[in-house]
Formats: sequence, structure tokens, C-alpha cells
Amino acid sequence: MVRLDEVGLWRRAVFKGSRFGVVALVALVAVGGCTQEAPQPDRSGTVVVTVGMPFTSLNSATPEGRAPGSTLVRSLVQAGFVSLDQDGAAVFDEGFGTVEKVSDSPLTVTYTIDPAATWSDGTSVTPADLLLEWAARSGQLDDVTPELDAQGGISNNDELDAGVAFAAASPALVQAQQVPTVDGATLTLVYATPVPDWQVALDVNVPAHVVGQTALGVEDPTEAAAAVSKAIVDEDKEALSSISAAWRTDFDADALAQHVDQAVTTGPYSVDVIVPGDRVELVRNDEYEGDGAASYDRVVVRSDLEPLEQVEALAAGTVDVVAPTDTRDVLDALAEVTGADVRTGGDTTLQLQVQAAGVGAFDPATYGGDATVAAAVRQAFLLTVPRDALVATVVAPLWPEAVVASALLPTVGPDAGGDVAPSGPADIAGARRLLDEAGVTEPVAVHVLVNTTDPLRAAMLALITASASDVGFEVEPYAPVAGLGPDLVGAPEAWDVALVPVPQSDLPVDSVLSRWRTGGATNVTGWSDAATDAAAATLAQTIDPDAVEDQLAAVAESLDAGGAVLSLVRQPIVVATRGSAAPTAGTTPAAPDVEPLELGRADLTDWWAWARTS
Repeated sequence: MVRLDEVGLWRRAVFKGSRFGVVALVALVAVGGCTQEAPQPDRSGTVVVTVGMPFTSLNSATPEGRAPGSTLVRSLVQAGFVSLDQDGAAVFDEGFGTVEKVSDSPLTVTYTIDPAATWSDGTSVTPADLLLEWAARSGQLDDVTPELDAQGGISNNDELDAGVAFAAASPALVQAQQVPTVDGATLTLVYATPVPDWQVALDVNVPAHVVGQTALGVEDPTEAAAAVSKAIVDEDKEALSSISAAWRTDFDADALAQHVDQAVTTGPYSVDVIVPGDRVELVRNDEYEGDGAASYDRVVVRSDLEPLEQVEALAAGTVDVVAPTDTRDVLDALAEVTGADVRTGGDTTLQLQVQAAGVGAFDPATYGGDATVAAAVRQAFLLTVPRDALVATVVAPLWPEAVVASALLPTVGPDAGGDVAPSGPADIAGARRLLDEAGVTEPVAVHVLVNTTDPLRAAMLALITASASDVGFEVEPYAPVAGLGPDLVGAPEAWDVALVPVPQSDLPVDSVLSRWRTGGATNVTGWSDAATDAAAATLAQTIDPDAVEDQLAAVAESLDAGGAVLSLVRQPIVVATRGSAAPTAGTTPAAPDVEPLELGRADLTDWWAWARTS
């Protein structure tokens, strides 16, 4: 079964840089060293949740902060202007403030903060917090670029610390090249080019006043935030060096564990305890005045238990909600927990993404530059994939409601791109016909980049191999060069197809543009197609959210026609609540309606609905 950390690996593996950044391949390392005892079960008003991913950062703009375990915690402790729903649509929180597009040419957006928006230490949220995020994510002030080693780790930290290096440029905000203007509680952002993701491009992230206190030594919160703003407007390199270093590192779990008072947040819960690699304890935020206040006095998010240990803890009544890896052993163990409420569902979409470069099985160069032949071979191979059998024999035993995933753009939402690919059995006859028409008579070797330590994907690969062999494809796992993540980006010659989980993106439209148009920053397959580029060009100019769906469909249709990618099925997941199982005196019964935890989501706010008042 897929390890949950692979969702974060895939996200980081495909984040190549824009002109202000580079490939971000940062390995997620759980830091040990538990120094406090685990919470006891006799805790009225407390709910304990176990997950398979540790919290690593409060900063949502860093690779650590985008990891699923961090996103999960932030979804309870942070409020902001906007979040993403399951379909990738923007959901606005007008209790925090308003986001308004005031001009199309140039694209101009205003952010007005509501007076009730307050940090958990009582400090008001101000435009200084947004200005700091613009400075960090626009890349306009950086004068040092991260350098990465073969595994994606940063190798020039000393240079970063000596210069100005937020090292977190956003593909959207790099287009906001002017310093935003501030008028009272309103910040105005002007883009140099259209940005389809403008609704979600900028939001409050880390507190400017805390950064000013730690980086500049200004004690008063108001003055500290003002000092940060002044350094940004004046482009004060010395101050910005300290500010960028603090922004980049001070909100990681290890740092916050030593200074939890700096874990200042805006949501219904605030951070009380951090034990890196083990757990985070959240408490009711009395400063929060928005919708969906905390339902519990304390929420404990544990990441220290293996899947079967989570089930044992659920049965013992020491935890209330578990989200273990979905395996047959886990489901069998949960079936033995008296009174437990068990729900299964689907998370990230598993896809076959076809390498169109690398001089491999599907590269036109392999066929003397004949793009028509290469396309026929790609399409023939995809026709051999028995998606109905993959669902029925591999996934349905873990998730009975599983169906073939047909949408090709899951980074935007589970149904993005429309139902463009057939969902029936393998079309062996159709595949043979395509190869015959293309004049391909010799066996075609296909090397698959896939995590074969995952039983689910190993079983999928076996079915794909057997089916493809009927047409003359010789399918086998690829030979790793530097590892799955680095090879996905840096070794196109080593693999022909990647079987990968594709999570939702925090910049939905950009994720499609960067991934599929020619030369895109995250185009790991070398895909280059005139129809795709034309559809992507139109999508890139679309700033009306209501018009995005049709433009996405055009991109998806071009990908399907060219044989670029095939969606298989969503990854099975499971969540269970204690319900009436082994309730212990003094415990708070777990909420009965806890939906499966989709850690591949860019935003998990709605998963926590049971932990917030309606």
C-alpha cells in the first residue's frame, strides 16, 4: 500500500523552479526525540487523532509546510481569505476579509482584512502579514538561489543565510512584480500578466510581527510588523537577510518545539505542544471570532503509531479517530473493534504518465523522429491497461465503492478534465491494430517507474504487464538511478511510464499549465503537443473562474488524443472512529461523521468539520 509520505514526495519531486527557483526535492524526515509523555485517555473535552504523517512546519510556502501532515494541522490552526474545496474551487471566508478583482487589465486584486481577524496572541492581522507573504513568494527580493544535491536537499545553506533568500517563489506571485500598496486595512496587488489562480495566489501565512521580533529584535508586536514592512518597501538587504532566514526556518517543527509561543495562528485552534515526529496538541483559540469555532478544548494529532498500532489504540479507547494506511490487515483488525465506525474512500489519483522524451519506447526519436508512430505506440500501450480489472481485483477489496478514474487533471480536482478516457476493459484488438498500422512489429520494452514496495502498485504492475504482453509490450520496473523522486524529474532516459499518485495542487490551474505545456516547470515527461499548447495558452489567459472548466476540458482532450496520460483509480483510504468502542470514563466521544482523510488534498479544512461548530 502507498505510504502517505509519497504524496509529499510527488509534490516536491515535480516542483521545478520558475526563473526565481529550482527543483525542490526535499526529503521528508520525521525527527525523533519524544520528550513528553503521551496524553492519557482520561481527558474530558479532548479528542485524539492518529495519522501516518508528522507535522513538520507551520509555513505553508515551504516543502515541509506543504507536506500532508503539516497541511492537516494548519487546517485547524490557520484561517485566511480563501481555501480550496475538493473540486479545486475557491471558498472565501468573508469573516476574515474580502478578495476582490478590481481590474482585468492589468489584473489588479485587493485584499481587505476584517477587524475581527486576530492572531492567537491577540495581535491584529494587518496588511503587513500579506506584504511579508508577497515578499517571500514573489521572488522579487531574493538575491541567492538554492542549490540542490542529487537527492534534492539544499547544499548551499550558508549562502542562503548570508543573502536574501526566501527561496519560495510562487508561479503565480512571480507575476506580481510591483511592491503592493497599502491603504489602511487594504492591500492592492497588481499582476504583470494574467494569472488564472489569482483567487488563491496570496493569503496570510506566518505572522509578520513574530518575524520582526525574532529577526529584527523589535519587541512591540505592532512596531515589529511595521519594521518588516519598512524593510520590504525600502529593500533593506541587511534586514531582509535576517527576515528571510527567519521566515524560511523559524516555523519548522523543531524550531517551534523549542519556542511554541512563536507558533502564532489565526484559526479556531492554536498550538500548545509540539513533539517533532510524535504529536501536536492544539487548544481552543479564544481570540478566534470567525465561523466554525472549536468544538473541543484540545485536539491531539499523533503520528507516532504504525497502522496496526493505531487500531489497537482505537480498541483500547486511548484514541478517538484513526486514519491508518488502508490494507487488508488493517481492515480485518478494524472489523474486530467492537462499535467502531469504519469508512473507506479514495484519495490521490494513481496515473500512468507516459515519457515522451528520453529516447525511450514512446519518444519520436526512437522511430526516426516520426511523431505519428510514437503517438500510435503510446496509445496502443494505454489501450492494453485493464483498468476495470485493476479496480475490481486490486482496489475494490479495500474500497468497495472504487471506480475507474477517468478525469486526467486531478491536480485541480477529482473530476477535473471531464470523462475523456474510456473506462472499460483493455482493448487488445485496438492496440494490435494501432501497432500494425504504425508498422511496429518488434516487441517494445517499457520500463515503469513505480514503487514496487507498495503491494497495491506492485499488483497493478503485474496486471498491466500481463495484459500488455498480449500485444508485444515487454513491461518491467525501471532500474533506479538516484531514487523515485529524483528520477521522476532528472532521469527521463531511465523510464518510459511512471505509475504515480497525483495530489491536488494549491495553485490548481498553474499545476496544469506547468505540467503539460511544452517546457513547463513541472513537465517531467517531455510532453510537447501543439493542441495541448494551444489549449493551455487559452487557459493561461482565463481569469474568469467560471470559464476555467471548459478550458481544462480542452487540455484534457488533447492529452487523451495524444496518449500522454491515463488515470487508473483513486488511492484507497480508511478512517475509523471509536464510536461506542471501549469508552473510558472522562473521555469525549468521537464525532460520528468523520469522513475519510484525503491527505493528498491541498486544503483539509473541510475534513475538520467535525472538530468545529456548525
